[in-house]
Amino acid sequence: MPSSSEYLKDLSKEELMDLCELNHLLDELGPRYKDWSGREPLPVDADLLPPVVPGYQPPFRRLPYGVRHCLKDREMTTFRRLARSMPPHFAIGRNRELQGLAQAIVKLWERTAIAKIAVKRGVENTRNERMAEELKRLTGGTLLSRNKEFIVFYRGNDFLPPVVTNTLKEMQKSRNLRQEEEEEARGRALALVGSNVKASTLPLVAGTLAETTAATSRWGHQRSPDEIEEMKRNSALTQQASLVRHLEKKLAHAKGKLTKANKALAKVQEHLDPTDLPTDLETLSEEERILFRKIGLSMKPYLLLGKRGVYDGTIENMHLHWKYRELVKILVKRESLAQVKHIAISLEAESGGVLVSLDKTTKGYAIIIYRGKNYLRPLEMRPKNLLTKRQALARSVELQRCEALKHHISDLQEKIELMKSELEEMKAGNEVGAVNTPYSRLNVALLSDEDIEGVINDLLNLYMLEDEEHAFHFLLPCYEQLYTFEVATLP
Repeated sequence: MPSSSEYLKDLSKEELMDLCELNHLLDELGPRYKDWSGREPLPVDADLLPPVVPGYQPPFRRLPYGVRHCLKDREMTTFRRLARSMPPHFAIGRNRELQGLAQAIVKLWERTAIAKIAVKRGVENTRNERMAEELKRLTGGTLLSRNKEFIVFYRGNDFLPPVVTNTLKEMQKSRNLRQEEEEEARGRALALVGSNVKASTLPLVAGTLAETTAATSRWGHQRSPDEIEEMKRNSALTQQASLVRHLEKKLAHAKGKLTKANKALAKVQEHLDPTDLPTDLETLSEEERILFRKIGLSMKPYLLLGKRGVYDGTIENMHLHWKYRELVKILVKRESLAQVKHIAISLEAESGGVLVSLDKTTKGYAIIIYRGKNYLRPLEMRPKNLLTKRQALARSVELQRCEALKHHISDLQEKIELMKSELEEMKAGNEVGAVNTPYSRLNVALLSDEDIEGVINDLLNLYMLEDEEHAFHFLLPCYEQLYTFEVATLP
C-alpha cells in the first residue's frame, strides 16, 4: 500500500477539499485512532467515546408519505458499492456500551447517509454480530453489510434532521395541550348538563313488546300466503333465468375459443401437402401377403407412432428400418379404427411402400408395410411436404383442443335446452317443489343407470340394508339437499 503522502499527491483538488471537510467533521465527533494502518483520514476511536450517555434516546423517526420503509434491492446494491470505496468513519474494539458511538453516528448522519465502522485488528473477543445488533438498537438504522473488518449502516428513509425533528416535537406537544384543554372543557360541560337534567317519570318502552306491537300496527304489512308463494315463484323464475344466461355466456365464450383453435389449426395445416396414392402400386399375392404379415407381427423392432401422427421424422425412421430389413412394423395407439386406417394409407402414400396388413394387438394396432421389390432409398429421407416435429406437435395440441371444445359446447347446449324447458314449465304455472329445483332433472338426466346402481350398492354395503327400495328412499333426501346446495352456490 503506498504511503499517505503519495496517496494525497494523486488526489484532485475536489477530492482534497472533500477530504479536508471530512477531517473537520471527524474532529467534531471525537478523538482519532492513531494506530490506524490504512489511508487518511484517520477514523474516530470509538473506544474513547463515553460508553453511557445520560438521557440518550434513539433518534425521532417519521416516514414521509409515499416513501418505502425499506430499501429496494437495487438501492441496497448501490449503497454497498458506494461504501466499499469510502474510508471508515469509526474504529471500534468493544462489543457493548456503545451509546457514545451511537450519538456520534446520529450526528454523522446529518451530513452523510452512510456510516462505516472498522473493527480493530488484534483486539480479543470482538464480535461484529453483537456490535451490529447493539448499534441497530441504539440508532434504528439499516444494516447494509457486516464482515470481520467493517460494519456499514444506512440512516434509513425515515431519518429526520434535527430541525425537522424539533418542529415535529413542538407540534406534537401543542396538539397534546389542545387535546387536554378540549377534554377538560368537555368534562365541565357534561357536569353542567347532568346537573340540569331531571329524572324521567314516564315508563321506558324502547325494545319492549308494546313498542313492537305499535310499530307493526302502524307500519307493518303482514303478507298473505298467496303473496309469499308468488314471491317464491318469482324468485325461482329469476334464478332459473340467471342460470340460463350464465350458461349462454359460457357457450358464447366456448364458441369463440373454438374459432380461435380452428384458425390456429388451419395456420399449421398450411405447411402440410399430403401425397396422393400412386396409380401403379406394386401388388402382392395372397401367399406373399400372409407370409409378410406373419413375419411382421413376429418382429421385435417396431416404430411407435405417438400423438404427433405422421410427420417427416416418421418417414425417415421407416427408411432407416428398410435399410436392414424389408418390413417395418408400426404400432399405433388409437381408439378409432377409422383413424388407424387413415394413418396406414398416409404412411403407404408418403413412404412409397406397400401396405401388408393392419391388425389389432395387445400393444395397439400394428401396421405392417413392405418396402417393395424395386426399393431405392431416396436422397432426402425427410419429405418436404410433411410437417416437422414441432409443427406436428402443434397440430396435435390444436386438434385435441378443438375436440374438447366441441364436446364442451355440445354439453352446454344440452344443459341450456333442459334449463329452458324447465323455465317454460315454471312460467306455465307448474309448482316448484323440492324435487323440481333448478338443475335437479338435469343432474338426474346426466346420471347413467350404472352410476345409480353403484350408489345404491355402496349404500347397501355401508348401512347393511337388505331392501334396495329402502336404500333409494333413504338416498333421495340426500340428493335433494345436494341439488339445493349446487343451486345456491352457482353465480
